[in-house]
Amino acid sequence: MKLGAMGTSLASERTPEGMSPETILAAAHELGLQVVSMRSTGWEEPGWADRVRRLMERYELELELGFGDNYIANGADQPTQAFATFVEKACKPLGVTMIGTTSPLHGGRWLKEPPLPEQLDRLGAALSRLAPVAEDAGVKLAIENHADYRGYELAQVLERVGSPAVGARLDTANPYAVIEEPWAAAEALAPYTLSTHIKDMIVEAEPGNRGLTPGGLLGLRHCVLGQGHVDLPAIVDLLAQRSPLGEDLWLVLEVGNSTIAESVAYAREAFAAHLSKTPALAAR
Repeated sequence: MKLGAMGTSLASERTPEGMSPETILAAAHELGLQVVSMRSTGWEEPGWADRVRRLMERYELELELGFGDNYIANGADQPTQAFATFVEKACKPLGVTMIGTTSPLHGGRWLKEPPLPEQLDRLGAALSRLAPVAEDAGVKLAIENHADYRGYELAQVLERVGSPAVGARLDTANPYAVIEEPWAAAEALAPYTLSTHIKDMIVEAEPGNRGLTPGGLLGLRHCVLGQGHVDLPAIVDLLAQRSPLGEDLWLVLEVGNSTIAESVAYAREAFAAHLSKTPALAAR
């Protein structure tokens, strides 16, 4: 397995310069990472692909890029040309074969309109339209459990899509946002997992919501990997066994920039049995 991080975890500030490929890929190299999951902002601009490719070669990094559309609204009418153009103009020149995506309805499970079953049906119909494009282009499209749907719900969607080119991007901590244990989400999605967001979370009882009105029951806090409630080593072991990619799966960390170095150190130790198969990390 290769170790990487999200571009947002590598950016010290959310400014155009701080989020630039130059800054993000240099930061990944400094940490000894091998993969970056990067927003594809600017891919339509002339020279963008050449510029990013030079950075990839300089730092010996691989990329995952992001693509999104209004899948729920589009449903069975999901257009395919924008995705095809993105693959042709942004992904192929960089050798990118992994594309991350999300439902446009963040927190969709808790929305009353459209109802949850309709959301899932329309999401599946949209992804089914993109599946042949991905298959023909030799890329993978991985949809995240993005604090919107439970693992088994996304697994049912992916089963209906039925394409090896469309799978899951498992976020290990987002299940808490849909009242689901991370292990349960990992078990449901492992057979479909093509990409990851390795993240931890502290779950706190908040019966009074810290004095705010109205009160709440639980609070969720991001944290350094290994300091929260997610059993990350067990989930990584499961993914190594049951993901279609097995030991070729990328472990992409999603943490705050202030904790990225500490989280990378944790990941190298906690996932050593898997990362040791990668020469560049084994030597560290």
